[in-house]
Amino acid sequence: MSEDIVGSTGFLLVLLILSFFFSGTETSITAVGRGKLLALSDLHPPRRGLLSWLLGNTQRALTVTLVGNNLVNIAASSLATSLAIAFFGQRGLLLAVILMTAVIVVFCEILPKTLAIAYPEKALLLMLPALRGVAFLLAPLVLLTQAVIRGLGRLMGIPLENRGAFVTRQEIDHLVKESGASGALEEEERKMIHGIIAFEETRVSEIMVPRTDMTALPSSCSVRSAIEAFRESGHSRMPLFDGDLDHIDGVLYVKDLLQCLSSGDVDKPVAPFQRKSLFVPETMKIAELFDLMKKARVHMAIVVDEYGGTAGLLTLEDLLEEIVGEIQDEYDEEVPPVQKEADGSYVVQGQVHLEDLSDALGYPFEAEDVDTVGGLALSLFGGFPKSGQEVTEGPWRIQALDVKNHRVLQVRFSPCGDDSQHFEE
Repeated sequence: MSEDIVGSTGFLLVLLILSFFFSGTETSITAVGRGKLLALSDLHPPRRGLLSWLLGNTQRALTVTLVGNNLVNIAASSLATSLAIAFFGQRGLLLAVILMTAVIVVFCEILPKTLAIAYPEKALLLMLPALRGVAFLLAPLVLLTQAVIRGLGRLMGIPLENRGAFVTRQEIDHLVKESGASGALEEEERKMIHGIIAFEETRVSEIMVPRTDMTALPSSCSVRSAIEAFRESGHSRMPLFDGDLDHIDGVLYVKDLLQCLSSGDVDKPVAPFQRKSLFVPETMKIAELFDLMKKARVHMAIVVDEYGGTAGLLTLEDLLEEIVGEIQDEYDEEVPPVQKEADGSYVVQGQVHLEDLSDALGYPFEAEDVDTVGGLALSLFGGFPKSGQEVTEGPWRIQALDVKNHRVLQVRFSPCGDDSQHFEE
């Protein structure tokens, strides 16, 4: 009798150790994503075969841990109940329930899962060989379990086939934000990755140079006038229009005028030097436009609205700036889009996008059918404000600083508690 009790106690310990193993393995598999498994495969060549198996059979591996964990937990509870009744009679039943619940929850669930979350890679590499062996032993039971689950799914009209572990854009975005907050990524790196993620969803209308800011030339102008316009603007390309901006004839490249400049023949019209324009709708995604501009081998596109009129233009530099940030050259004015002042206020340019403003000020600025700070100001003021006029939005006091030609060019944002003299009229 005593030998049976010793043997049963030893077997109970083995079952609890197996429960610890299955719980920790399950958590380590879910904690280590698909990308990390690929990285571990490169870092640990001896484990490459096992990691490849796990990559191709993630759902089956998880099923093995769940089936094995339930088997050993049920067996351990039954065995503990038998031992408790042998020692304490019927009172041992309640004692076994209380004791096994505490042991399984604390030592076979919480503890191994906590360790696996803290050290997921080490736990996975340590437990993977044993898991592969257990998967081989439990293969018939696992296959049967998966078949039953799929059958139940079909009866309920729910597809339960293994679709693989994919990472969504939202998950990547959250990972990047968390990495930036923890210091794993520099701010510029975080912005660049965010730009790449947003690149696919951004539309042309959101980043184009608006019609009112376009620099263009009449197609009837001379080479002399065009050279002077290029010199003053610093641009290397300009649209040519016939009559008004709604009738763009083509694009003029400054390098095409160099021959006339060197020969002194600067009174010729520029029309013969124009190149074909690329016209795109303002609803086009910029990722599509990027591919189109590469295939067409052009650096400028004219954006048209739903009525066929010119809405603005986009250059290849504008597209690249969505990923790498603002690109300044020797002709660009060094005016930061969002500048923090010594008094805690922010001077913001009117063309700044509301998402960038929200990130910079840490407040969700939103307005219906509005994308920029200038549009937000018009929405909040209910019309065209005068320079110096103020309005309040949430915890911010907003002052129009520069308003010209029915456009809000510059706005100041200041916390409402700020009684700075900047806001006195």
